[in-house]
Amino acid sequence: MDHGVDSSIFQNPKKLHLTIGMLVLLSEQEIQQTCEMLQQCKKEFIDDISGGKPLEVEMEGIEYMNDDPGMVDVLYAKVHMKDGSNRLQELVDRVLERFQASGLIVKEWNSVKLHATVMNTLFRKDPNAEGRYNLYTADGKYIFKERESFDGRNILKLFENFYFGTLKLNSIHISQRFTVDSFGNYASCGQIDFS
Repeated sequence: MDHGVDSSIFQNPKKLHLTIGMLVLLSEQEIQQTCEMLQQCKKEFIDDISGGKPLEVEMEGIEYMNDDPGMVDVLYAKVHMKDGSNRLQELVDRVLERFQASGLIVKEWNSVKLHATVMNTLFRKDPNAEGRYNLYTADGKYIFKERESFDGRNILKLFENFYFGTLKLNSIHISQRFTVDSFGNYASCGQIDFS
C-alpha cells in the first residue's frame, strides 16, 4: 500500500541479469568485433579467474540507487561471491576495462556496481523500457514523461537483508535491449561460457 508501488515496476524474473556495461553497436561488424573481444577476454583472463567453472554467487539484501528512500526509482538485490572472494568483481571490472580501452564502452566508471535490478519505475508505463520512457503520440512524436518514484521505506525495512538465494553464473552474454528470445529472456548476439 506504499505510494507508487504496484506490480508493474517489478522486473520480469526471466530478465534478471547483472550488467557489466552498455554497448552501442551500430553494425554487424561492431557486433562481430564485440564477440571477438569477449572471446579474447575469455582466453586472456576469464578462464583463469573462473577456473573454467561457473561462479557461485549469492543474492542477498536490497539497496536503492538514489539518496531518498521515500522517493526510489530503482531498487536492486546485492550480489556477491558465495566464497567471499572478489573473483566476480575482478572478472567484470577487467571485461569493462577492456571494452572501455577499445572505445566500445564510454568510460563512466572505474568499477562495475554488481547488482540485479528488481524494481524500476521505468517499467511502470512500458515493461520493455529498461532505461527510458518510450511514450509517443499517435503521430509518432516523443512525449517526455517524469518518472513516478515510489516510497521504498517499508520495503527496505522488511527486506533489507532478504536472502534471494544462490545461483551459478556460467556465461557472459551480449544482450540486445528491447528484444526477447523464445523463452522470454533478452535476445543474445553472442556469449562466452565459463565451463
